[in-house]
Amino acid sequence: MLLDDQLPRIQKLIREKLGPLPVNALQNEAVMQAAFRRLYQALPRMIRLAVSEQGFVEFCMANRERLLNLGDAVSEKFSTAKTTDTNVNVTESVHNVELKKRKTRTTAEMLATAQRVFLPTYAPSLILSRSQGAKVWDRDGQEYIDFGAGISVNNLGHQDPELLKALTEQSGKLWHTTNLYLTEPAIKLAENLVDATFADRVFFCNSGAEANEAAIKLARKSSSLLHPPEKREILTFEGSFHGRTLATVTATAQPKYQQGFEPLPGGFRYCPFNDFEVATEMIGANTCAVLVEPVQGEGGVNPAKTGFLLHLRKLCDQHNALLIFDEIQSGMGRTGKLFGYQWEETEALESHHAAEPAESSERKLIPDIVTMAKALGGGLPIGAMLCTEKVSQCFKPGDHGTTFGGNPIVTAVAGAAFRKINTPEMLSGVLKKGTIIKKHLESLNDELSFFETIRGRGMMIGAVLSKAWKNKAPSMVTACQQQGVLVLIAGPDVLRFLPPLNISEEELKVGLDRVSQALNIVHAEELSSASQS
Repeated sequence: MLLDDQLPRIQKLIREKLGPLPVNALQNEAVMQAAFRRLYQALPRMIRLAVSEQGFVEFCMANRERLLNLGDAVSEKFSTAKTTDTNVNVTESVHNVELKKRKTRTTAEMLATAQRVFLPTYAPSLILSRSQGAKVWDRDGQEYIDFGAGISVNNLGHQDPELLKALTEQSGKLWHTTNLYLTEPAIKLAENLVDATFADRVFFCNSGAEANEAAIKLARKSSSLLHPPEKREILTFEGSFHGRTLATVTATAQPKYQQGFEPLPGGFRYCPFNDFEVATEMIGANTCAVLVEPVQGEGGVNPAKTGFLLHLRKLCDQHNALLIFDEIQSGMGRTGKLFGYQWEETEALESHHAAEPAESSERKLIPDIVTMAKALGGGLPIGAMLCTEKVSQCFKPGDHGTTFGGNPIVTAVAGAAFRKINTPEMLSGVLKKGTIIKKHLESLNDELSFFETIRGRGMMIGAVLSKAWKNKAPSMVTACQQQGVLVLIAGPDVLRFLPPLNISEEELKVGLDRVSQALNIVHAEELSSASQS
């Protein structure tokens, strides 16, 4: 095929696929060759069958002036291009000018673009551009103390040196392999998790929802191998949150997340959280698993009552059901222990300290499955399902899988995060700083009477608004943002505090002072509004 005959078609493809190019790019051999290689991939299959990529690139290089409409003559086929001096001093193409304009767009313009191009699943009003430690900055340079930590993802804050080191080192070695092959970072992380927990086996995925999906599948598969078909029910709890896939949103016993996605998968039942009697009635012969958050996060930072998780363990043992703890938000040291469920054993021991000791087996709490995500990756996407050897053997090759789970870069960073968080020093610091948060909020409440109760564990704190301030949590979060501190909600009536675990006490107190300033403003505005009405 004579490419000379295809000049008009190639010129049209250049305009469509490459766009305007700088005039001085003609003299840059590497840039032009790369552009023409990209163009080759856009050619009709008929042309690509007739001409090799190398031949096409050589032809385009020899005739680049004519192809780009910058010269009148076509040089001989495959000849060396002749370049001539020009008085045109164009340094940027229209494309580059447009890019430059985009970089200088205002925040309002960027927010409008975001509103136009994203699905309307969120409604953010802030564009963050950089971070360091417990602080983040928006694109206008405004500083914020981060009391949300990416919803308990950045438990070590932002740009942690040890995580950065792990990321940098691994990114220079290997990025992705799939699980058809093993990588050292994934093996090391799995070994760390097994050594530090109840678990014998680990499955890596990419998110909390995926970890819970894996747990649900494993529970159902286990029951299918051991029990009759009717024993497939999974019990979850009102106020829970387990993810947004169809299975995990069905496991999430909050109708607001399920509406419009019917028909939902069957086999899930919902029990009131912390209700011992109803749990006893509902867990029975058809129950294959119980899935529970030791501290409900989206449900209002609501911890399990002392003894409730042990009660579930006994019921599961009685009815041959698996006990699954969702530690996606409460795990990785957030509560002052590696996992939130471990508080149950501590409190059980304390409750028997003065009385006659109970059997140790009654105080020992061992789950069958635990799911993790969020802070495990230190800011990178990862999920993990941990389980016992007995349960793990219900899966065989082909029963479950993942393309990206166990990615070497992510597991390298996760390993560094896990080893840094799972230390006595870090966990004791969480308890100390959690006490500072609670005491500050209690003092603020003595002054303003905002909160009905302040609950949670460690640095996972929920301030439940009183009836007089019902539905005001979103406006309070906005006020905090205006004062330079990022706070979360857990429903319309709960302020949620999840600072980085390694935040300094000084920065913690600065952030809490900003919260006080914001809430004092909200209080004053409410009084002013009430007096005018």
